[in-house]
Amino acid sequence: MNEAPPSNPNPDLPTTPAGEPLPQTPPAAARRAAEREWVDYSGEMTISRYRALRVVFRAMGVGAIGLGVLGYMLPGLPGTVFFLIAAWAFGQSSPRFYNWLMNHRQFGPLIRDYRAGKGIPLWVKVYAPVMIVTFSGWSAYRLGVVREKPWIAVSILAFAAYGVWYVLRVPVKKRD
Repeated sequence: MNEAPPSNPNPDLPTTPAGEPLPQTPPAAARRAAEREWVDYSGEMTISRYRALRVVFRAMGVGAIGLGVLGYMLPGLPGTVFFLIAAWAFGQSSPRFYNWLMNHRQFGPLIRDYRAGKGIPLWVKVYAPVMIVTFSGWSAYRLGVVREKPWIAVSILAFAAYGVWYVLRVPVKKRD
């Protein structure tokens, strides 16, 4: 009672010892592209009816993207807030840029989670106040003590205190 292994319909594919074709995995880039599905977020937009205003909003969004990228590279400069500003500006002006940003692999989840009220990751909740206090404290010292401009130092510390308060009141995002 010897059974012959099933025949391989495509002899070019590698087979298991039982003669079945091995499952083919697509290249990594194709797998990643299949994992993230493109979603049309145009329904969330309120596009301005004035062309000049749309151009201004679009320019503001591109500038905010630039500052957001710098914010992820430079300590002391926030990043995510500029992507939130860019999402708002693109939501007023350009479905193409808005959908690109909302579907972006890195920045899209941050914006979508924040807007959905899911909060921010724990590392951001720790890292952001530390950076705010460090760089604002240094700036306040340099301007208030070294340059003898205490009113500037007080305003820097007031803005820093508001920033820390705001970050600490945002909920922590739960892990999936």
